[in-house]
Amino acid sequence: MAKILLIEDEPTIREEVLDWLQFEGYEALGAPNGRLGLEVIQRDHPDLILCDIAMPEMDGHEVLLEVRASMRFSSTPFVFLTASADREAIRRGMDMGADDYLTKPFSHAELLNMVRSRLRKKELQEEVMLGRIQMLDAALAEEREQRLLKSRLVAMFSHDFRNPLTAIMASAELLDEMSDPQHYVTHKQKYVNRIFGSVYILLQMLDEVMVVAEMEGGHITCTPQMMDLLSFVEKIIEEFRLIDRNAHIFSLTYSLPEQIELDPRLLRHILANLIANAIKYSPVGSEIRLNLSLHHDQIWLEVHDQGIGIPTESLPYLYEPFHRAKNAKQIKGVGLGLSIVRECVLAHNGQIAVETQVNGGTMFKVVLPLVPIST
Repeated sequence: MAKILLIEDEPTIREEVLDWLQFEGYEALGAPNGRLGLEVIQRDHPDLILCDIAMPEMDGHEVLLEVRASMRFSSTPFVFLTASADREAIRRGMDMGADDYLTKPFSHAELLNMVRSRLRKKELQEEVMLGRIQMLDAALAEEREQRLLKSRLVAMFSHDFRNPLTAIMASAELLDEMSDPQHYVTHKQKYVNRIFGSVYILLQMLDEVMVVAEMEGGHITCTPQMMDLLSFVEKIIEEFRLIDRNAHIFSLTYSLPEQIELDPRLLRHILANLIANAIKYSPVGSEIRLNLSLHHDQIWLEVHDQGIGIPTESLPYLYEPFHRAKNAKQIKGVGLGLSIVRECVLAHNGQIAVETQVNGGTMFKVVLPLVPIST
């Protein structure tokens, strides 16, 4: 129920207008002069103010100045009631910030039309303001989320960069310190492999920083090109064999055309993250199986592991940045990999699905559209 204040020194007019307003369902408040009207405004916070101009003690112009000077009531609709001949007073009131005026004598219908019009306009202004506030809140929330993402990325990379860098430095120092040629030949390949594996991890992390930056910008660029997919996948598997030091068994089944059009950068992120997760969450000695096949003009990329699986309650949040399943808390990681995979898949207009069972392994299936080869 809208609350309307009438400031009017003529008792007959005041009582009649208040009766009209109450009959129409409004909460009607009255004051006989400007000073008392201001007290009612401060106490009851009306939604609309109807105010006579010529009044004793404090006229309508002075009331308007006080109302507009208050932050709380600066936007409250204010309508002057005045004699039709007082054009100068009307013009002055409008220049001071009044919203409208109604000349005396006025009819019941004229008053109600004015009241409804002003209240509706106020409602629309409040809706616009609310929309702006919501947009500002959303922008602030997004800014906070981006700051949190950046702080987490800084923390993650400052921590995770240390391990491969330490391995590189230690391996290089050991190679440098080897004085026995036979010992050098025997252990050289192991330390060189460790260096190459650590460099690969660092490059992968740097690439993921770039993808995360694109994700923050709201758009990941997908640039498909013709590629030898089998050789591409085999190379990634060999890189992971090097990093994994043969702790797991890798197998590959491939039944796709020789040449496929995909974005190699995004495809590397998809496969590298899914394979890295399979290694991370699977026991030593278990098999990690990759199946690449063609189904109804769709490329299916499947990565199977025999790991710890994903709890049911974590599935709705699986692709959210930094989400970690409860059974993965003790395993090193920050939870960005799957969110990167999803964005890279979506950039290809593809889909991703998961089949999993706690302690029974996980299978991620990526479905990408097959782009026909031009002839």
